[in-house]
Formats: sequence, C-alpha cells, structure tokens
Amino acid sequence: IVGAVGCAMDRESNDAPAGGDAKQENDSDGSNGESAEGETDDDEDHLRGNDVLLAINSIPIGMDGTIQLSPTRPDERINFRSLVTCQRVGSKVSLDVLRNKQRRELDVVLDMSKFLVAQYDDFDAVPLYVVVGGCVFSPLSLPLVQEKKSKSPSSFSRFYRDQRHGHEQVLVLSKVLNDEVNVGYHGWKNLVLKSVNGYEPTNIQDLVAVLVSKMHSAMIEFRCGLVGQDDADYVICMDLKEVLQSEHRVLKQHMIASWCSTDALSKQLRGEVEKCEPSEAKRTVCWNTMKDMRAILERKEEN
Repeated sequence: IVGAVGCAMDRESNDAPAGGDAKQENDSDGSNGESAEGETDDDEDHLRGNDVLLAINSIPIGMDGTIQLSPTRPDERINFRSLVTCQRVGSKVSLDVLRNKQRRELDVVLDMSKFLVAQYDDFDAVPLYVVVGGCVFSPLSLPLVQEKKSKSPSSFSRFYRDQRHGHEQVLVLSKVLNDEVNVGYHGWKNLVLKSVNGYEPTNIQDLVAVLVSKMHSAMIEFRCGLVGQDDADYVICMDLKEVLQSEHRVLKQHMIASWCSTDALSKQLRGEVEKCEPSEAKRTVCWNTMKDMRAILERKEEN
C-alpha cells in the first residue's frame, strides 16, 4: 500500500499545496482542518494550507509540479507525486516548504489516502446497496464504474481524486429494477442522489436510517442529478405504501435476498431495532425488508 503526504496542488497559486499532515485522524482529507490564522504551535511540524512545497527528501520540485527523472536523464521530468507513491504507509519523508516567506523543513509520516470514491475491490470498495421501490442505490466506487463497461469516459471522474470527510460517500442510482411500482423511471441509471424527502444522506448507512425511521409522508421522493448538469434535477416520486407493498415482489422477482446489504445497517440502527424487538428470530427476519424494520421502529414510537 503506497503512502500519501496529504497535500493537493493548487495550480492557481504557484502550485502551493492545500492540505496537512496525513497523520491527522480527525480530518480524512489529510488537512488539520484549521485555517492559517487559526493554527496553533502543535501544527508546526505538519503541513498547513498555503505551504509551498519546494522539495521532498531533498529532491527539488519545479514550479510545474515535476521532478527530474534521474541524474542521468536530466531533460526528462515526471510528477512529484511519484516521490510519495513509491513509499509505504508509515514511512517518514522530509519536506522542504516555504511558509509565510520562511523556509522550513518538516518530517512527516505518510498515511493512506482516503478517497471519496473507493478505489480497490475488497479493500476500500465493499459491495453496498439499498433497493427501494426497485431503485438500486450504491456508493460510487471505481469497481462499480468499471463493471458498467462503458466505452465513453465516465462523467464520475470529477470525484476520483477528492478526499472524503469522515464517512462521506457519493450515492448513485445504479439502476432501476423494472416493476409496476416504478413505471416511468425504467432505464434511469448513473444519477447522483441529492436528497430523499428533503433529507441529504451523507452515506449509505445514513440513507438506510432515513428510509426506516424518518419517512412519515405518503410519498417518497428521490431527487437526483446528472454529473455536469447541476441546474437540472431528476425526481423519482412514488407512493410509500405501494413501495412497501411491492418490496417482497421486487426482491423475489430479481432474486435479491435482502433490501440492503448487511454493512449498510449502522450500529446505532441495529441497537434501536434490538431494543424494540427482543426476539432474535424476528430480528433476523426483519433485516431483509424495509417494511419489517419500519414496523418494528413504529412500535417504539407508539409506545
């Protein structure tokens, strides 16, 4: 596993990096989460926003973000990130930076990059899904995009290098499983989920929690968008009662065991269901459908 220094190039300001020490655990994008004005003495040995990266391990970096390939090939240059990606997680690197017009040397420990879009199958890209009214929602990941086998460049590429904050995920409508409950939306796919009845889920566990505990209206509305068309929304609107009634039919027709993957259920939601339903046998069955989970949690509200 290669390491990451936790900085991003800002090409509008002489390639100044915007980021921080990758060892910071509270901020998943590698930065310390503070502005230049609010930084403390504890950050002296960490990268800050607006630091100008001059050299890594005494190898100078050009204004265009490139380094010399080798002493024997001085006219060939490559991206400076190769100095970082050739290292392993936990390695120490020496950084020469310009901060507030003063040159400094920093020793930082490389940590793993935490990309907004999961990169590797069975490593950070775990198969996750939620099926609601035949609409299949999944976190965006490179394996998911590659499985589409599209010959045209993916519109999701704008998310590939973004660093995630906490447990943030990009949720996409992967496909719509044809059924009478979702007539009019057949063929819709590859849309980014923006909101569900006004709620904006940040990850798939948040989406499941919204669907089972916060949906009290008669209709369920998924508001989605197409990458590159921020001014246009694609709205899926279905009757919540019809969605719940069709759930068993949709899952059976498409041979799906459960309405959501096991890891899409948060520990908090599992704890609430366990408090409401003492029978382990009934809890085991309720995980398979949104309808049964909602019924158990509604009993809690009535009591």
